[in-house]
Amino acid sequence: MAGRLADKVFAITGAESGLGRAMALRAASEGAKITVAGLDQQGLEETVASISNLEGTGIAITTDVTDQAAVNAMIDGTVAEFGRLDGAIANAGAFNEWTAFQDWDIADWNRVVAVNLTGVFVTLQSAVKVLLAQGEGGSLLATGSSTAIRPGPSLLPYVSSKGGVHQMMRALAVELAPHKIRVNTIVPGMARTPPVESQEGYIDAGLQAVPMGEIVEPEEVAALVAFALSDEAPHMTGSLLKVDAGRTSA
Repeated sequence: MAGRLADKVFAITGAESGLGRAMALRAASEGAKITVAGLDQQGLEETVASISNLEGTGIAITTDVTDQAAVNAMIDGTVAEFGRLDGAIANAGAFNEWTAFQDWDIADWNRVVAVNLTGVFVTLQSAVKVLLAQGEGGSLLATGSSTAIRPGPSLLPYVSSKGGVHQMMRALAVELAPHKIRVNTIVPGMARTPPVESQEGYIDAGLQAVPMGEIVEPEEVAALVAFALSDEAPHMTGSLLKVDAGRTSA
């Protein structure tokens, strides 16, 4: 397929639905070859089918981002299938229901941090090893959160883990800059994703803090992702790419 991402190869975690699926479809529509990774094999296969409907190329690899060996196998499988890697999007995430600080169980804390923070570290580290070996630069993205900039109550593991992602990506941008590997953080506001829609009253309550008063659609985020993955901004690194309807500006 022709497009600004033509023949580029990317791996995207958390691509079974929501933001990850939208990112995969947009990148594929612009010519990229995509590995979609996640825990839900059926969801991954549906994403690949949608990519095929766009006449794009995609493969699905079931991957637990908390398992370093599984992540390494996914990246290796991507290179084996497509011959190279141009970048990765660490998008897999774990959410939590509203819970008061004093009521948190350490197991819930560990689960969210393992996926949202350690999973990003493992995913990007595996991708970076390939990019450095290729010596041709690349683009790395991770999905952060507007709550890491403007925290909300009763979501402490989620807010803390996403805040860690923001700082990790800043540090990584500086470290990898000499290798021409760009590192940026996608910062969605309240987006229309399955975890957000599954919590009764969450959207209505959250929109009270959003100046535009509207939810962000996954396709909006995906459009910005496609730009960040492209070669149109070769010096954009260490940036927080916000699509939040003004939430972090209020």
